[in-house]
Amino acid sequence: MSGRSHLVEVELDSGEVVLAEVLSAGGSDVADTGRLRLSQARQALGEVGRWALESVRESLPEPPDRIDVEFGVKLAVKTGKLVAVIAETGGEASVTVRMGWDRATESGSATGS
Repeated sequence: MSGRSHLVEVELDSGEVVLAEVLSAGGSDVADTGRLRLSQARQALGEVGRWALESVRESLPEPPDRIDVEFGVKLAVKTGKLVAVIAETGGEASVTVRMGWDRATESGSATGS
């Protein structure tokens, strides 16, 4: 994603305010947006997590006991609202999904004691 970035105030759910580097997307002027709310990007972040979880559950015969989803996020302003953009690494957007299965031994103990 190309565009100019600016430091703007972003309000967290707790009401605390942090400065964040935010890109302009879709012709919005980031400098004129005032304080933004991080909660505006929540839906997009949740959708990425749900996509990863559903993809794993639907594609494996035995779902894992643990799933970790890792992705970088850039913040951008589009039509005056804060949006999340999956960050690019080396020219490509990336999502890392880690899965784990806990295998108990035949005696029913994972530690063998």
